[in-house]
Amino acid sequence: MDGLSSTSVAIISLTTVGILGIFTWVVVVIYLKLKWLKYLEDVLDGGVRYYSLNIFLAGQGILQYGTVFLSAFHAKRYKMLQKRDKVPKGIQRLFVFAFSLFMLSALCLFFGIAIHQVYVECIN
Repeated sequence: MDGLSSTSVAIISLTTVGILGIFTWVVVVIYLKLKWLKYLEDVLDGGVRYYSLNIFLAGQGILQYGTVFLSAFHAKRYKMLQKRDKVPKGIQRLFVFAFSLFMLSALCLFFGIAIHQVYVECIN
């Protein structure tokens, strides 16, 4: 990386971290879907099986349950404030980790692309 500017290194680093983070998040989603998602649907949603239907809905469900465990406001909004206390803290931490991993990866990817757009506009 001798010939690259510091901006190019930042762009490459941010987008690489973002892409690898998203791939890691997909692996975490598959694990959580297979291991814990049906349990959470039983406890929090009264047995309604919506998020465990396929991997795309599982990703959405894991993000929603992550916000429920992360924020009392969202738990109250989804009418799950009292129900979330029935879920063990270890499972809650897994879903909050998955939510945080997705948000940080998406943020890195977004900033990498945004810096690239600004950098390209300044040169041209």
